[in-house]
Amino acid sequence: MTPARSKALVALLGLMRGALASRGVPKMAKLGKETFDMMAATAPNTTVGMSAEAFINAQEFPTMGSYWCAWELTDRKRKVALVLDDVQMEYTGYLRAIMPQIKLLVDTFREAGHPIFWSAWWRWGPDDGYFNAMDRFYGPVGWNSSLNALYLHTKNGGDIIPEVGPVTEEEKKRVMRKSYSLSVFDENPLTWLVPANQSNLHDQLQELGVDTIVLVGAWTDDCIINAAFDGFRLQYDVVVVEDGVSTASRRHYAALDVMRGSMAKVLMAKDVADYINTGLPVREQLLGARTGAATLRATEKPAAAPQAAARPEAVALA
Repeated sequence: MTPARSKALVALLGLMRGALASRGVPKMAKLGKETFDMMAATAPNTTVGMSAEAFINAQEFPTMGSYWCAWELTDRKRKVALVLDDVQMEYTGYLRAIMPQIKLLVDTFREAGHPIFWSAWWRWGPDDGYFNAMDRFYGPVGWNSSLNALYLHTKNGGDIIPEVGPVTEEEKKRVMRKSYSLSVFDENPLTWLVPANQSNLHDQLQELGVDTIVLVGAWTDDCIINAAFDGFRLQYDVVVVEDGVSTASRRHYAALDVMRGSMAKVLMAKDVADYINTGLPVREQLLGARTGAATLRATEKPAAAPQAAARPEAVALA
């Protein structure tokens, strides 16, 4: 490279850095950086203890990678919020089996004084005033049948299931109604059960100082995975509760595996509750697609008796 081209490249990089700086970086993006830098300096090249593994895949490439979350809930001080995504009457049939786990977390977060937010899917038909790309995706044929996944088909289908719903006036102000987006972070226009000049969910979480979100509810392969990716994009550490999410499709476990391998810590409800109550470390189970059996993180001590990898019984195959 000639000196002139080198000088031009340096100038271009400077302009790019300036542009990024002018847009600003969320403060949460830097959380844990000091600890990260210390560990990075001491173990830059070793693969021992790394949250990744390589394995043979004879059908395609000689080797492929598999990844999972490296951070632990106990890595740093956290401000945690629970988000109940579409835990509503319409979906009672396949949420029933995971209700005890969701209730455990609602009770635990409420008692500990951690914020809880709810969302409810709010579509009633192609002429409800919210027509958008999702209507085109699901199509007009059979729109009024129970097999249609986009619209609600029961009178009280948009109500939050009472046993895990809001109980105080302040909590009732934290119930969002979604009509345009699968993600709780991307709803526009935004409506609330009790309007009180609320901003969007991200702004409210920021006002509360939240940096870690715990997701439960429905559907694993639609609203949950969209909320998880959006939360990750907004720089939250994301926990998905494996026995606290469900769906009506065959994509439940595929969605869990994508989230586990891309941007979320996938934990069981009891482990999250124990962390909230005690602050002690919890175990992440790495399931079938990665190892062929449930295993523990290599850095953690296994239990005396191996436990079966629990899976929610609420998945109704279409």
